Amino acid sequence: MTISFNYQNNEIVSSPTVIVSGRTTTGAQRGVVTFTNNANKVFPPQSFEVNSNGNFKAVVHVSPNEKNQFNVEVADNGYISPLGFAEYQGGKPHIVDTGSLILQFYPLPQNKPIHLCVILGRDSKGTYDMPAYKLQRGEVANLETAIKKLKVAGRLMQAYTQDEMRTFGVSNRSFQFVEETQSHQTIFGYNVSSPTPHQEVKVHVLRSPKTVAELRDPNIAQQNPKATDSGGLFSHALDLIKNTPELFDKVKQGKTAIQCAVLYLDSTWDKKNKLILTHAALGGGNGDIKLAIFGSHGLHSWPSNFPQMVPSFLDGTHLTTDEVANDCNQCGTSWECFNITLGAFMHEIGHLLGCPHQVDGVMLRDYIWWNRSFMTREVECLRQRTSGALINPDGTWPKSCHWNKLDMTRFLFHDSFSLPVDRFQKSIETTQAPDDGNKAPSSYNLPEGGALFKSDVGIYMVEFITDGLARHHHSWFPQVYGGPGPQHELKLDYDQVYAEFRSKSDKAKEDFDVRILSVGGELNISNFKKHCADHDTSGVIKSDFGLSRGVIRGYKSALLGRGKDGDPSFVGFDIKNIYKVRIFHGGALDGVAFYFKNGGGSTQSNNPPPGAPPVPARNYLSKLKDKLNDKVHSANHSGGNGEDKVVVIGNEKPHYSEFILAPGEVITKFHFRNGAWVDAIQFELNNGRKSEMFGKADGGHLSTLEAPGSGYTIVGMYAYVGGWVDGIGILYTNDI
Repeated sequence: MTISFNYQNNEIVSSPTVIVSGRTTTGAQRGVVTFTNNANKVFPPQSFEVNSNGNFKAVVHVSPNEKNQFNVEVADNGYISPLGFAEYQGGKPHIVDTGSLILQFYPLPQNKPIHLCVILGRDSKGTYDMPAYKLQRGEVANLETAIKKLKVAGRLMQAYTQDEMRTFGVSNRSFQFVEETQSHQTIFGYNVSSPTPHQEVKVHVLRSPKTVAELRDPNIAQQNPKATDSGGLFSHALDLIKNTPELFDKVKQGKTAIQCAVLYLDSTWDKKNKLILTHAALGGGNGDIKLAIFGSHGLHSWPSNFPQMVPSFLDGTHLTTDEVANDCNQCGTSWECFNITLGAFMHEIGHLLGCPHQVDGVMLRDYIWWNRSFMTREVECLRQRTSGALINPDGTWPKSCHWNKLDMTRFLFHDSFSLPVDRFQKSIETTQAPDDGNKAPSSYNLPEGGALFKSDVGIYMVEFITDGLARHHHSWFPQVYGGPGPQHELKLDYDQVYAEFRSKSDKAKEDFDVRILSVGGELNISNFKKHCADHDTSGVIKSDFGLSRGVIRGYKSALLGRGKDGDPSFVGFDIKNIYKVRIFHGGALDGVAFYFKNGGGSTQSNNPPPGAPPVPARNYLSKLKDKLNDKVHSANHSGGNGEDKVVVIGNEKPHYSEFILAPGEVITKFHFRNGAWVDAIQFELNNGRKSEMFGKADGGHLSTLEAPGSGYTIVGMYAYVGGWVDGIGILYTNDI
């Protein structure tokens, strides 16, 4: 007899807990399998069910930086007790099969971890909702128990994610939590200390300045349709983390966002108003904090130690809303509540890690099947009205929960999932301090239709989206995983993409969106059809752009920052004749003045040159001329031949800096710091020289605009302007 495992001997793992699936060739229909690691040196033996043709799933613990030698035994007379330990009919195990497995675990301290946190009101007693049958068993709903449950939950999420990434074929990788060293064996169900310490997930306890009553205000309950501030718990968690030096100092030290997953402990079921108070299921964040939040209303169903995992997934006790919440009406039994609430918390952590909603998987609601990743048996399910289920004899479930492949592609390029052997660049958006080598992709409309996307650091995926969900995609994996590597230029023709999209999805619509993901950030294009120049002329400006060559077509690049109601302002110039740039700035970019040599660089003329084609009538054209002419000035400069012109985009302010170009130097690229507005601008020249970053040099994220190819020339800029520059783009042409 032999035991087969899904892992090979000496395989390297990156999660402190590992889901080991396998089968005993005895074909035992019931029984237990017991894993003993390194003769119980650190971790006590762990036992799990065997079902359906000898199949088992085990969640085992591994020690770092040493071989983990597992002795594995299968007994056909065993079962798992309500406390999670193996018991045997007749008192002794009847061993029918044995095996061994060696795993290597190397921690990844260089990867940015997630900080697992719990928030309590300033007057909170640290309790949470608990049904009567668990109280009668002697369970205590206090802060100490909540912390244990979170520690176990964190390890289950790590093990699950590694199992998914391994199955996807991109190695054994998972995200990390902040950890602490412990010797006591409470988390393994024993009231003893081990001479050899182990690592556990650390849970940060944050005391809110708000009272429990304030946190339970229905106006900040996310599920309350009448809430006046349904995002209040999210913003409160952001503020609390920012005011916690232990956490926020990491942001200051690393100059990069911190990652936090937060459980509000004071959640409670308001039976009268049918509301879960102090609860919101949200994930996202800002430039400093990537955040996921959830409530404790289902915490009663989570295991408080690792042996209790199996009994918790097999607890079919019916719950009642007279005692506890039934979240989304899918928590009719305790094990279903465990699935839904911990699965939903992991869903929000997915948002924290950069994942949007998907067509299936964790980022939809497929965590209703989450138990099947850990178990070979399922008890009564009220949601499906089934009396129970067994894993298939071949060790598969007909339906289970997965991270969507688009999520796992993101994780592969996310620096929180890095492996030491990785030789490809990772996304810096949430994990690294920004630098000049990393920036979001730039987009350029093309005269022949479609658009060109450029990225210095590489595009690794493009998603095609309808109704808010990606339904088709292209990905470029690193060469080590059989792909060509991220792409630096990508041309998308609208007609070709739409035809392909329709062939792949019956949800395709002609006004689909496009999301471009690069290791420097992402670019979202709403309504790609409208975005493409040959399908919508709003992206084309006809003018002579001060080049004295007649009317030509100028194409608008993607807007950086944001637009506003009304038409943008435009300026035109001959970029080869710019000799000086004056930049008006403070904490943001106020405006830019371009100085030209005599003989070029004027704006749109009211009288086109003789023989030039008439300018087509456009609603904005007269406004454009006024805007242009309002910002044209005369200028004298030494060495010139009389008066030259100056054009200004944005606002002229008293505070400014100047950048002087030497003879023969030409601006080839504009680098920006931008987010909700434009923070700063930098100029790169044809000889590689760069100016400083004028404005708030660490604001927003880094973006670049340039001519899309050798056949194109930059002929101007457009902008939306308020108190400062809200949004900006370039104009380019292939008509000259």
